[in-house]
Amino acid sequence: MKFFNTEVKTFIILFFFLTNAYSNEKIVYIDMNVLINTSKAGVSINNQMKKLVDQNNKEYEKLEKKLVNEENELLKKKNVIDPQQFNEEIKNFQTKIKEFRNERKKKIDGISNKNITAKNELVDYVTKILAEYSAKNEISLILNKESIIIGKKDNDITEKILTLLNDKVKNIKLKN
Repeated sequence: MKFFNTEVKTFIILFFFLTNAYSNEKIVYIDMNVLINTSKAGVSINNQMKKLVDQNNKEYEKLEKKLVNEENELLKKKNVIDPQQFNEEIKNFQTKIKEFRNERKKKIDGISNKNITAKNELVDYVTKILAEYSAKNEISLILNKESIIIGKKDNDITEKILTLLNDKVKNIKLKN
């Protein structure tokens, strides 16, 4: 009898704890990388960045050539001028190179910050669109596709959100 009671209790406990749970919650996912890189605004940001980087590179290539020529002229003077004066000119040249590198680093950091600011603005637009979409379609949870191992293709709303984003935001200007 004791064995029978134990089996019944075990069955009842297992019955209550191992029943299937069905949820009415709607969970979907999106690919944020697709939204940021292929939307009209994202492509606009990327094109502006490419143009800015190319322009910056051309400008610094010219300065680099000028510094290389200056270095060559300095090396030609090595045997002609006084060693003390030569050392002084070398120090001045090294200072110029250091300033050139610092200026270039600042410029690159500035361009990078412009890119980050513009993409954050785009993410803000995406977040607002997602909030509106989830409220309208009674969605409980929206996940990033990168965090999902396996998911039904039906739950991917990337294309729908991309369409809404392209309708709402066409272009984001890089700010100075």
